[in-house]
Amino acid sequence: MNTFPAFVGMLAQVPAEVILTVFLIFVVLVIALALARRYKRCPSNKVLVIYGKTGSGASRCVHGGAAFVWPLFQAYDYLDLEPFVVPIDLTNALSQENIRVAVPTTVTAAISNQPGIMENAAIRLLGLNRGQIQAQAQDIILGQMRAVIATMRIEDINRDRQEFMARVNDAVTSELEKIGLGVINVNIRDIDDESGYIVALGRRAAAEAINQANIDVAEQEKRGKTGVAERQRDQRVAVAAAGATAEIGEATANRDKRQQTAGLDAQAVNAETDADAKKAGYRANQRVAEEQARNRGESASREADGAIRVAQENAQKKAEEARALREQARLNAEVVVPANADREKVVIGADARKQEAIRLAEGDAQATIARMTAQGKGVQAILDGKAEGYERLVAACNGDKGAAALLIIEKLADIANIQAKAIQDLPIEKVIVWDGGGRDGGGLSGLGGRLLGALPPMHDLAKQVGLDLPEFLGRMAEEVRTKAEATEKGPAKEQKGPAPKGPKA
Repeated sequence: MNTFPAFVGMLAQVPAEVILTVFLIFVVLVIALALARRYKRCPSNKVLVIYGKTGSGASRCVHGGAAFVWPLFQAYDYLDLEPFVVPIDLTNALSQENIRVAVPTTVTAAISNQPGIMENAAIRLLGLNRGQIQAQAQDIILGQMRAVIATMRIEDINRDRQEFMARVNDAVTSELEKIGLGVINVNIRDIDDESGYIVALGRRAAAEAINQANIDVAEQEKRGKTGVAERQRDQRVAVAAAGATAEIGEATANRDKRQQTAGLDAQAVNAETDADAKKAGYRANQRVAEEQARNRGESASREADGAIRVAQENAQKKAEEARALREQARLNAEVVVPANADREKVVIGADARKQEAIRLAEGDAQATIARMTAQGKGVQAILDGKAEGYERLVAACNGDKGAAALLIIEKLADIANIQAKAIQDLPIEKVIVWDGGGRDGGGLSGLGGRLLGALPPMHDLAKQVGLDLPEFLGRMAEEVRTKAEATEKGPAKEQKGPAPKGPKA
């Protein structure tokens, strides 16, 4: 009841300057702690969005740094920069020739961290989950791809896919930046059309190659026939010249005529043979050209199919890698982190049990030490008391042996108890006495003496320890021993009558 007035009295004695200083220090500390809690640091894989009264538009974005968030006037949130994959199954897209094509594509995008673009993301994507962001990006990408396909012919799309991918990338990037997204990669898996125009293009290219080969063969055949005709013309001119020469010199050189005619015939045969050989060569070259054209067409078709399969495999590989990374992140969040938490919990529990066991063992050890110390002190006190009593007893007896005699007398009762226990289990409920006719009537008359004689004499026991009992104890012991010996010897000396007839109970 009197504590508060006393406290008020103590405050009244404290100077007002001290109280004001303490209060100001307390207020400064509270304000500093509050301001420190409002200083937010932004990780490298996120964008810190501060909205409210920012003084620089609808929001202020910070990437890879820190910023102070004013209480009451500002709030904050984060945008995740992790890339995500948008599958685009584009079908029934009209090309420039009004032919519907299907272009399955995979686009990898993420929230951009470029100045100006991440502000768009803060305006249009803040608060949306990953699925909602992917849905918006998918709609934009589908529209832009349809627009790009509408400006190109199927031949251009199929022949120059790099140009097609560059146009799609430019169109999609410019539109996605409006909502704060950036395109990382565009992967076109395949191109197909409903009418089979692309297949027909392949067939046309193969047919053109075959036709060109046939044209080349025909050109070679034309050249071969022209050469043959020229050789035949030369042959006829030579024959006519030879005929004229023969007619002019027929009269003077028949022999020479025949020789020249035979020579010209041989040349004609050789020319015909050469022409036939060249013609066969041209035909062989034509067949070789046809086979080469066919091989080039098949090689081009196989190369195109191989390139398509390689692109599909690369796209599938990247999709599998993305799925593996996503699965690894999910397992890390669902399995590894809870397992680490459980392991830490088990370790902490084991340490706690270990400390508890150590404390209990230390407490038991201290209790045992205290108990044994107390017992030792008790035994020491008993021994000290006995030593002090024995010392006083010896002093009272003036150092005589009477002190030892008194101690022995004190233990006589214990010795008698021990001796009584030695015979307490003897079967004496039924006693059979053989009357030998001895002195003192025999029978039970000497039983007590014999029992006392069977007990260890006190005098002998005292002598064994180097003591002499008082005289009255010595005489009693001597009389008992003498009586017992006489009782034992009597029947043996006086056994002169007839033998006993039988036992008497």
